[in-house]
Amino acid sequence: MINLLALLFALLLAGNGIYFLLHQHRSFLLFRPENNPKLQQILKISGSCLLILAGLTVGAILLNNTPLLVIALVGGCLGCLIPELLLVPFMNH
Repeated sequence: MINLLALLFALLLAGNGIYFLLHQHRSFLLFRPENNPKLQQILKISGSCLLILAGLTVGAILLNNTPLLVIALVGGCLGCLIPELLLVPFMNH
């Protein structure tokens, strides 16, 4: 059961990572990255990190390695939190 939930988590991480990478040059939500290279860089790095974390999570599931799975899940949580905190200054009011 935990493997199924971890797989769902990996899919969500991959979806977020792909979304960030696809929206480097077009506006989304309250952000306008097409006019801000710093915001584009944050999206590029964050998207890449989320895809790496998704791969790490899938690898931990396939290896059935519980400590690695815990590291991947904690890393995924931090990997989702940090980009959101970095995007706050770019919100249009």
